[in-house]
Amino acid sequence: MVESVIKRTDASAATRRSTLGIVFTTILIDFIGFSVLIPVLPIWATRIGAGSVEVGLILSLYAVAQLVFLPAWGWLSDRIGRRPVLLFSLFGTVLSFLLLAAAQSLAVIYVARILAGFFAASIGTAQAVVADVTPPEQRASGMGIIGAAFGLGFVLGPALGGALWHVHELAPFYGIAILAAVNLVLAWWWLPESRPPEVRTKNWDGLARVFVPPPIRLMLSLHDRRIGLYLYLFLHLFTAFAALESMFTLYLNKRFGLGPLDAAWIFSVIGLSIAFTQGGLIRWLAPRLGERKLVVIGLVLTGIGLAAIPLVTSSSWFFALGPLIAIGNGLSFPTFTSLYSKACHEDKAGELMGESQSMATTGRIIGPIWAGLAFERLGYGAPFLIAGLMMFVALGLFLLWRRTLLGEGAAAR
Repeated sequence: MVESVIKRTDASAATRRSTLGIVFTTILIDFIGFSVLIPVLPIWATRIGAGSVEVGLILSLYAVAQLVFLPAWGWLSDRIGRRPVLLFSLFGTVLSFLLLAAAQSLAVIYVARILAGFFAASIGTAQAVVADVTPPEQRASGMGIIGAAFGLGFVLGPALGGALWHVHELAPFYGIAILAAVNLVLAWWWLPESRPPEVRTKNWDGLARVFVPPPIRLMLSLHDRRIGLYLYLFLHLFTAFAALESMFTLYLNKRFGLGPLDAAWIFSVIGLSIAFTQGGLIRWLAPRLGERKLVVIGLVLTGIGLAAIPLVTSSSWFFALGPLIAIGNGLSFPTFTSLYSKACHEDKAGELMGESQSMATTGRIIGPIWAGLAFERLGYGAPFLIAGLMMFVALGLFLLWRRTLLGEGAAAR
């Protein structure tokens, strides 16, 4: 009997590793497709008439569609399983990238990015898969696997985008469509279902409620206070960090005259640092320092790095500042997400993880718009200085609310 238990445990561990491996591959390819756009799309959009505000709007429209529909995908995955939701999401992503590849005007770009946001259920559902297959004590390292995929995607995606740009201005967009198709095929053959029928939510009520965006839910107090505070901090953090995602390429171009390939190299260094941090360093630090301390350290490093961007006088400094920001991001964001996942009720994990992504997405709606306005009216460095200050505000709120966020008695740890 003991041998039978050991075999089942080994099989469970093997299944967990296999599932996490497939999730890593799926998110990696998905994020390569996203990060290919970072050094390319802002420059290309400006060539067809977009200013900094319009560039921000391209990112914001994608995020608006995510905000409205992502919680519904999580709600659905709690009921029909994670696999069909992920597969449908990836199929729609292929279609949206094909439309983007064919776009020759800002209007078509806007439509393509709205469709991409509509189908972008993969992140929240992938986090729910990790929550399904990892015990609480391994949750931070599990979330770190997704973060490592982000980081590695940041290494490969911008470099690929910059290289393809030199082949043809539209080559990066066709390359994205091909990568998305490969992602769909891999997930179709290899992604298992992590939520078996016996544990799926049987109640199909409440679909209309999930279409109420989480920021409105927060204001209407549709969540308990602990969840509400977490959701606000997701909004705050991503509103700040969106300044880097949306305006950094334009900043490099306007301030230092760098093109997409130059920007791609800097983003690749940032991505390599994120991959190192979330794929390895966080696993070593989490059991030694604890998740609360890692959130604090990460926010401090990120805030310093962002605020220092306007102060440097040479683009070579970004090969030092980039890793500083990346390590801060790689320590704080996965551990904060892990803490949030432990506050979620198990029967609503998919829905609540989807809502956290929706709050992050709301930040990506607000962030590019305010950053574009600050870039245009206050100066090229203003978005990054403001973002750095916002990181320190988030740190203060996290410490102020720590007893509620971490649960009764957890603040002492």
